[in-house]
Amino acid sequence: MSHSINIILISNPAFSTDWIQDHVDALRGPFPISLEVLASANLPFVPDLLIVDSSFGYEQARSLMSDILMNHPRIPILVSLTDGEIEQWDHLVRHGAQDFVLTDSDSSSSFRRTIVNALDRSAILHSTQEAETRLRTVIENISDGVLIIDSTGIIIFANPAAEFMLGRSLTELYGLKTPVETKSLKPEFVRIEHVLGEALTLLVTPSPITWEGQSGILLNMRDVTAEHKSRSLLEAAREKAQKAADMKSAFLANMSHELRLPLASIIGFAQLIEEGTDNPDFTEFAEVIQESGNRLLHTINSVLEATRLDQHTIHPEVGPVLVRDIADEVLRSLSSLMVGSDVVLSADGPAHIQAQADSAFLSRILTNLIGNAIKFTSKGSILLKWKQTQDVVTVSVSDTGIGIDQAFLTDVFRPFTQESSGPGRTHEGTGLGLSITKGLVESMEGLIQVSSEKGKGSTFTFTLPAVQAQ
Repeated sequence: MSHSINIILISNPAFSTDWIQDHVDALRGPFPISLEVLASANLPFVPDLLIVDSSFGYEQARSLMSDILMNHPRIPILVSLTDGEIEQWDHLVRHGAQDFVLTDSDSSSSFRRTIVNALDRSAILHSTQEAETRLRTVIENISDGVLIIDSTGIIIFANPAAEFMLGRSLTELYGLKTPVETKSLKPEFVRIEHVLGEALTLLVTPSPITWEGQSGILLNMRDVTAEHKSRSLLEAAREKAQKAADMKSAFLANMSHELRLPLASIIGFAQLIEEGTDNPDFTEFAEVIQESGNRLLHTINSVLEATRLDQHTIHPEVGPVLVRDIADEVLRSLSSLMVGSDVVLSADGPAHIQAQADSAFLSRILTNLIGNAIKFTSKGSILLKWKQTQDVVTVSVSDTGIGIDQAFLTDVFRPFTQESSGPGRTHEGTGLGLSITKGLVESMEGLIQVSSEKGKGSTFTFTLPAVQAQ
């Protein structure tokens, strides 16, 4: 024992208590113990152990025990008596006594064992009661409903949250067939009708349990009616948005195909007119028709390409591509746009770097970015650079053009958007070039971003997987 045991003996003053004094004296060596003898149930302090002596007689001893347990239910109580009194006094165990000590036969070791067992049983009992109280407090105060049903589905317990969910009190629920039925011991959604007429959706989690000696099922019920309704609304909205997007894509694709055929005829006949007339006015008109038709054809092709990217019907043929070769090809094709310009177009990067890419896709990306830079740069320079860092190839196109306003940077890759829009816009275009570029980069598992400052130029940077050197 790690602390002193305080014992109170309640005994009739007319009878001797030498027997217990002798046992207590014998135990003071092994562990600290103190004893106080009283003649009534008026305790001066709460002891670790209480002994009620049979010298009071059965009825008075029973009355003393009742008074003590009413005020101090946690005190373990022993009854001291003789061998001949056991049969008569045996019923006191049912009224709160833990055990007996026999004044005429117990040895000091037996006395000590009885005391230790009484203290241990009392500690275990009180720990169990405290744990049960804590558990019951938790169950009764959680927001989830808890039902316990027996093997036949009859309710044998319900917490306040379950009573609220089901709209009935425990007295009404007890003995009823559960309205919450599950098909297995796995969590599932159950829809029930509330007594007030409102349907509830519950997430029910069943668990096997032993309750008051019989097998049963614990049903943990969480009200997810609001979440379930929100999820259904979101799913419906998503399906509606997806249908609208599919209709838009189908419309754009069909219209693009429908417009390309007559437009090709218009451009072809304009070329024939230009070749077959000597009238300078007709020649000029034919050139204007061809220029406008080609511009419109480019727009239609861009719309069609953006639609295919949006529908994920364009798949790159990825393989090792020398970035230098594609860069040289693009610069040669755009050189005619630089004639008479005050802009210097240059490229810089190692010749050996290879990217995992589709060569046609990479050519289109560079053409779009450099073409944009040429359109928005009236003087200064345009620089195409590339480098490799571990397993990534980074390509950038920088210019000293008009730049992009910070507020527009988040929308720069959105389709059909331009910083300058409306009748008064300063530059022509559909607003699809950068959107298509982003789609082409991402189709090859790359990323693209932009940095810019108004009046000082822009830099578009994208990455592609690199081909590792053997």
